Amino acid sequence: MNLICKTRSVCPVCLRELPAELTEHPDGIYMEKVCADHGRFETLIWQDDGAGFLQWMTRGGCPPETLPLTEEQLEAQLSGAGFTCDACQSPSSAALMTTNRCNMNCPVCFTRDRQEALHEPSLEECESLLRNYRERAGDDALLEFCGGEPTVREDLPALAQLARNIGFDYIQLNTNGIRLSESVSYCSQLREAGITTVYLGFDGVTDHPYQIKYGRSLLEEKKRAVDNCEAAGLAVVLVVCVIPGENDGELGEIIRYAKANVPTVKGVYLQPISYFGIYPEDIRKRITIPELIRRLADQCGDISEGDFGPCSYEHPQCSFNACYLVDREGTLWSLSEPFSSRCVEGQCAGRIRKVLRNTWMPSRTRMLTIGGMAFQDAWNIDLLRVRRCSIQVIQKDGRLIPLCSKYLSSCGGGKLFPGIG
Repeated sequence: MNLICKTRSVCPVCLRELPAELTEHPDGIYMEKVCADHGRFETLIWQDDGAGFLQWMTRGGCPPETLPLTEEQLEAQLSGAGFTCDACQSPSSAALMTTNRCNMNCPVCFTRDRQEALHEPSLEECESLLRNYRERAGDDALLEFCGGEPTVREDLPALAQLARNIGFDYIQLNTNGIRLSESVSYCSQLREAGITTVYLGFDGVTDHPYQIKYGRSLLEEKKRAVDNCEAAGLAVVLVVCVIPGENDGELGEIIRYAKANVPTVKGVYLQPISYFGIYPEDIRKRITIPELIRRLADQCGDISEGDFGPCSYEHPQCSFNACYLVDREGTLWSLSEPFSSRCVEGQCAGRIRKVLRNTWMPSRTRMLTIGGMAFQDAWNIDLLRVRRCSIQVIQKDGRLIPLCSKYLSSCGGGKLFPGIG
C-alpha cells in the first residue's frame, strides 16, 4: 500500500469531518478513513495504478509535487476551508432548485427526500435568487433548472422567460423527459421562453436500466422526448447514470444512438452512480472514470482512450471530456485537445462557459461531446475536490453550495445541508 496524498472526508454514518488518505492498492486507488465511533472505511475511487492516476492528475493541473503528504501541507492548501466551501472557486454553472415535486417515484434518485416538506419558490423568489447569482458569478453565468422534476411546475415557461429577461442566454433544463415526450408544442413553448438545452436522463437503449433506476419501462418516452426536442429546436444532452452490472454494457449503443441523432443531441454525459438521495442498499458498487473510458473504447470502434482528458477547472478526479466531429456516415473524428495545466482563476470559468455555449447550445454543427462527472458521496467525498467544485446549488438564502456537499447524505439519510433549496 502506497500513500498518494492526504485529504479530508466525512464519516458515512455520522458525517463528522475526518482525516483521509488516498492509497494505492493492487486493484486501484482507495480512500481510507477511520471514525472513532463507526470504524474504518475503504472505498475504491480510481481503477488504475498509481502511475496512471498521477499522470491523469498532472494533466489536470495537480502534479505529484502539489499533493499533500503531511497534515501541515494539507492545512496549507485547505486554509481552514470546510464543506460549505466559502473558499470555492466561481462555478461554471449553478442549479436553481425549482421544486421538490416529481412525476416519478424512482428507486434511485440523486435529490429527493420523501420526508421533505414542499419546496417550490415563487417566481418572485426565483427572480431574487437568479439576480443574486448572476451578480456574484458574472454576466456570462450559465443556469440550470433542477428539481425534483422542473416540468411539474406549470409556470416553468414563465420562469424561463424571467431568467432570459434577467440576461441568462444559456438555460439548461435537467429533466426525466416524461412531460417533453407528451407534446411537441410544450417543447416549443419552452424553447420560445428561453430554454436552450435539455439535460435528459437517458440510461440505456433497452428497458432494463429504466426498470432499475425508475422502476418502470421508459425507453420509448425517452426517444419521443428527443424527437420532440428536435422538432422544437432544443439541444439535448443524454445523461447516463452508470450502474455497474446493469447498463455499463450499453455505453456503445448509447453513443450510436447519440450519433444517429446529431445535431439535436450535443453530448453524452456519463455519471457513475453515487450514493446519496434514494438508492437500494444492494446496488452499492463502484465504477470509476478510467474504467468508464476503457468501456467506451472497448464498445466503440471510433473512440480511443487517448481521446479523453480531465478538465482543468474542476478537480481532475471529478470529470473527463472529449469532443468529436460526426461525419455523415456516423464516424467520430476526435477534436480533443485536453488541457495540460490548471487555468488561471478568473479566466478559466469564462473559458469553460464559452466551451459549453459552443458545444451544448442549439446549432446545426455536427459535433458531439462525450464525457462525464463522478459526483462524490459520503464514502468518497474529498475536500480537495470540493474546493474546486464547478457546479454549485443556489440556496434559498442566496448562498452557493458545492453540488456534492449539498446532496451529501449519510447511510441513515442525514444531511450536511438539509432541504432541497
